[in-house]
Amino acid sequence: MEKNNLDINELYVTYKSYFIAIAYKMLGSISDAEDIVQDTFLKLQMREIHLTAVNNVKSYVSRMVVNRCINELQSSRKKRETYVGTWLPEPIVQDIKWDPTEKIIQDDQLYYTFAVLMEKLSATERAVYVLKEALDLKHSEIADLLHITEMNCRKVFSRAKKKMNVSIDENSTSYEIQQEQIHKFISALSRGDVQEISAILTSDVTLIADGGGNVATAINQIISKKRVLSLLSAIATKFFTGKKAKAVIVNNEPGVLVLKDEEVVGVFSFAWKKNTNQIEQIYYVVNPDKLGHISIQC
Repeated sequence: MEKNNLDINELYVTYKSYFIAIAYKMLGSISDAEDIVQDTFLKLQMREIHLTAVNNVKSYVSRMVVNRCINELQSSRKKRETYVGTWLPEPIVQDIKWDPTEKIIQDDQLYYTFAVLMEKLSATERAVYVLKEALDLKHSEIADLLHITEMNCRKVFSRAKKKMNVSIDENSTSYEIQQEQIHKFISALSRGDVQEISAILTSDVTLIADGGGNVATAINQIISKKRVLSLLSAIATKFFTGKKAKAVIVNNEPGVLVLKDEEVVGVFSFAWKKNTNQIEQIYYVVNPDKLGHISIQC
C-alpha cells in the first residue's frame, strides 16, 4: 500500500489538477469543480486528519471529492431539469500558445465531447464510471463507497459504459489540421461567408447551443449541413457584429473564442469525424454564467 509523506499543502499543490479533473468529469463545471476541491481541502484541514495514517491519500481524497460532487449533482438536479435549452458543460479555455505542461487540467480524457457525453449519466453512473476509470477501484470498493451492492455496481458501470459509447482515441484528425480548419471557420464567420466552410462539415453535422435562457440562441439541436450553415450565417450576420473571434484551446483541443470589448461572449468547440478531417459536432456556449471564469489575454 502507498504510504503518504505529504502534508495537506503539499498534497494540494501536487494533486490539485488531478482532483479538479475528477470533479469536472462529475459536474461539467470548472468553476464548481475548483470550489469542490478547495472545500474538500478546507475540510481536511478542519478535521486535522493526519495524512500519514492514510494508506492511499490520493484515493482517499478522490473519494471525498466524488462524494461532494454527488451531493452537488443531487442538489442541482431540479435546476438542470428546468434549464432553458440544452445544458452544455463549461468550456475549459486556454491561449492557443499554450504549453502542454501547463494545462489547466492534466487529463487527456477531458475533450469537450467526453464532457458532453458525461451529461448522459446519472449522478450514480458518473460516480461509478469515474471511480472505476480514473481510480481503477474494484467494484466491491465502489459499492461500499456508494452504499450499493457489488452486483448493482457492475450493472451501473456497464450501463454507463454503453452511454459513453465513444473512444477518445478515435479522433484521427491531427492537431495541425484542426488548427487549419478552425482558422477557416473563424475567417468564414468574420467575413459572413459561411459557404467557405461547407467542405469541412459532414453532411449530418449537428450544432448544439447553450444560451441558458440568458442569450437568444437555438434551443434544440440543429441537424444537417444545410440547417447548420443557415444558423451559422445568422450568427455571422447578427451575433458577430462588433465582435471578434480568436483561436484558442478548448478542453485540450483547438476551438474558437468570441469577444466583445475584450469580454468573452461565446465559445465554439468541435468534434471531428473519424478519418475525414471534417467537423461532425459544433458546440456553441453563449450563456454568460458559463463564460465568466475564462480569462484570455487578447
